[in-house]
Amino acid sequence: MVRLASRVFAAAFAAVALLLGLPAAAQAATIAPHKAIYALHLAEEQQRFGGVSDARGKLEFDWEDVCDGWAVRQRTHVIVTHRDGSEAAFGWTLNAWEAKDGLSYRFFLRRLFATGESEEIRGTATLSGPGGAGEAVYQQPEGRRIPLPAGTVFPTEHSLQVIDAVQGGALPFWREVFDGSGEEGLFGINVALARAIEPGSPTSLDSPLLVDVPSWQVGIAYFGMGEEASEPEYEQEMRLFANGVVDELLLDYGDFTLDARLADLQDSPAPDC
Repeated sequence: MVRLASRVFAAAFAAVALLLGLPAAAQAATIAPHKAIYALHLAEEQQRFGGVSDARGKLEFDWEDVCDGWAVRQRTHVIVTHRDGSEAAFGWTLNAWEAKDGLSYRFFLRRLFATGESEEIRGTATLSGPGGAGEAVYQQPEGRRIPLPAGTVFPTEHSLQVIDAVQGGALPFWREVFDGSGEEGLFGINVALARAIEPGSPTSLDSPLLVDVPSWQVGIAYFGMGEEASEPEYEQEMRLFANGVVDELLLDYGDFTLDARLADLQDSPAPDC
């Protein structure tokens, strides 16, 4: 749920959650370290409309416990076919590390554009303490410093807080999240609950990481910081499992929407700390 692809996650959420019978209090969220591969396709409802006739690709995601923090690796490649038959390919890779106390973050992103050009973004970020302000320092593509407002969180900490909020019915849920992507690397993210998924509902794969694990369908909207626009820059819908695994992901790019479904899922071994 770390902004899958470099990007992630109102509604009268709390009331809906209570009506669905979610517990008023829940244990602190935990993440199951895992490696996931998603098959990407053009969303079914868009196959007859718009300028895109087809889209396909793969998203690889690795969320690993490395003792002192969380390591996230992500690789995505997409090929889009337009109505005139022309094709365009784009993608990105992400390598990030986040301290388990949520106060330090390192990131390296590489974006591949349909034009064949690429961009690399590298930097670090720190917070003064939980709920405190901080600073991001970029080394690439150019050296610069960006202040982070009080209340900023990094991606894994945000994911943990989202799971806690969903389990506890504390929604809608808004946070300012820094992940290093975009112009400033900082987004306002709102998470809203669509519904709790009935226990025992079918899963894409027969995996211990999915079977009998509570899950919810949630919507996530990303907003630019310092803007008054009421429309989000980017939206996602997904099935979120209580252990942090994501499936049935819809990635809305405006011109087209990708449907991401789990094709493979493996747990990652516990580290020898």
